[in-house]
Amino acid sequence: MNARERVLAALNHKEPDRVPIDFAGTGVSTICYQSYDELRKFLGYEPIGYRHEDLGAAAWAGVVTPHAEIYDRLHSDVQMAGMGAPDTWELNVQYGDENDTYVDEWGTIVVRPKGGHYFDYRIFPIQSGTVEAVKAWKNWPDPNNPGRWKGFRQRCLDVRATGRALTAFSVFGGGIFEQPARIMPMEEFYMGLASDPKFADLILGIMYDIYAAATERMLDEVGDILDVWVYWDDLSGQKERLISPRIYKKHIKPLHRKLFDLVKSKTQAKIFFHCCGSARPWIPDLIDVGVDILNPVQTSAAGMDPAGLKRDFGKDIVFWGGACNPQGALAFGTPEQVADEVRRNIEAMAPGGGFVLANVHNIQNLVPPENIVAMFETAFSYGGY
Repeated sequence: MNARERVLAALNHKEPDRVPIDFAGTGVSTICYQSYDELRKFLGYEPIGYRHEDLGAAAWAGVVTPHAEIYDRLHSDVQMAGMGAPDTWELNVQYGDENDTYVDEWGTIVVRPKGGHYFDYRIFPIQSGTVEAVKAWKNWPDPNNPGRWKGFRQRCLDVRATGRALTAFSVFGGGIFEQPARIMPMEEFYMGLASDPKFADLILGIMYDIYAAATERMLDEVGDILDVWVYWDDLSGQKERLISPRIYKKHIKPLHRKLFDLVKSKTQAKIFFHCCGSARPWIPDLIDVGVDILNPVQTSAAGMDPAGLKRDFGKDIVFWGGACNPQGALAFGTPEQVADEVRRNIEAMAPGGGFVLANVHNIQNLVPPENIVAMFETAFSYGGY
């Protein structure tokens, strides 16, 4: 099989010739820029020497899109194509004595302490979780801004020409549930969501309209060649859900269903749903609204034992991720410990197809490059059926 055939077989719950590998094939399974340069040096390539200005909208998380030689070297069967930045916004980092800051396209000021790795959402354009405050804010991003789509189809065609499976996303910021807590204080959003149904429907409806418009435009551009449509909405923390099932089913689940129905009406691509943490309680709902793929399979979170997930849900959803615990062996163990864990997780999740191996979320800075290589080399050598 070639790379794309291998991925498509697994997504259709068939066993390919070996486990498909995703290294940096999506915006939620890629790598932070400092670790990327350390990895390049370890593999014998020149480091890039990134500045935050090189990262665009991904600057807050500090992640990069790798170069062709690293996709090849780590055996990735998947590659992403990203949207461009809107013409109305550009990254403009202000470097201070104690903090570095910039304003994202939603109007939030993000802040990174000097010497830190990430920019945190800190100063918000909407200050309270009320209908009045949301209606007063007028500077919503334009999903159809030409800058987002300039050259987008060609970038997707370039990925297809590599022979890898193509992934792309139409979400900028967080998802329908996740983004509101990036434009107002999280406690305000949660209190408003719990106490005022009108507020909940208003803010979530705005999010839906923005992402539905972007999704429709994206799929008009590339729905005919796309393999995986990527979406993210963190519904859980490390140990439990972030919101009640009642609130999800009343306010959010109908919007997920509506958005995913739109996707399925315009493409044969599979729907990839990224939810960090203890995602297990949501899996029946996600299957019900049309999700094909769950990512990242955070094996260190409550209820996310790979064997149990495969046993209970493996016929109905694809698991994408789960290679090695980033809070354990990947960051703090030896290459041998990483390899052992990768083999165990392949044994648990690969039989019958329905598994794409990837790092659990983005590889963070300071992860030893020898452990990164061990993760993907073990997958490549051990993942045959």
